[in-house]
Amino acid sequence: MAMKTKVDLKKVFNDPEALLFQKDTVDLSGSSAVALAPEYDLPVTVDTLQITQDDPTVNHHKVIGLAGDWTSSASIGDTSIQFTVPTNHSDVLKLAYGDDAVKAITTTVTGTTTIDGSWEGNSLNLKQHKVTGTFVLVDSEKKNLFIVTNTALYAKVLYDNPGTAPFAVQFSGTIEGAGTPSMAWLTKTVAGG
Repeated sequence: MAMKTKVDLKKVFNDPEALLFQKDTVDLSGSSAVALAPEYDLPVTVDTLQITQDDPTVNHHKVIGLAGDWTSSASIGDTSIQFTVPTNHSDVLKLAYGDDAVKAITTTVTGTTTIDGSWEGNSLNLKQHKVTGTFVLVDSEKKNLFIVTNTALYAKVLYDNPGTAPFAVQFSGTIEGAGTPSMAWLTKTVAGG
């Protein structure tokens, strides 16, 4: 077999334009077509999306009388996912905290000179809720997809710079796909609707 050059090995996913989400996980084993049916096109703050894996934990085994490792073993590093969604839309709050955590409310304000009137919106019960499913990142040319499935994320509210940044929901978590493929990169082969 001939040596593969840098040019031969170039396959890049970069410049994401959209982060789509569906609550169902997908089978990335190659045994069937991947069933993608995204439910949300999430507005993710630029440069907050991170998908990283920690360094492996290496176990060194030594024997008396010899320098260096006799043998070694390792445990794979944990995978982390994090991104920020700058909205308080009820659908995003329900995704983050569960349907029962968001309630429609109304009120009437009187006796002020600035905010009198009728108001409507949503209240939020901040509770632990596991967000599971599949994310699909779409590149800016819409020619490549990066799929991450078996995700397990948790949310927190984020309003730490109100002078310049809106209220947001930050999602953080991991991949719970031990023993199954949880990431895939696809390139468009046939144009379609």
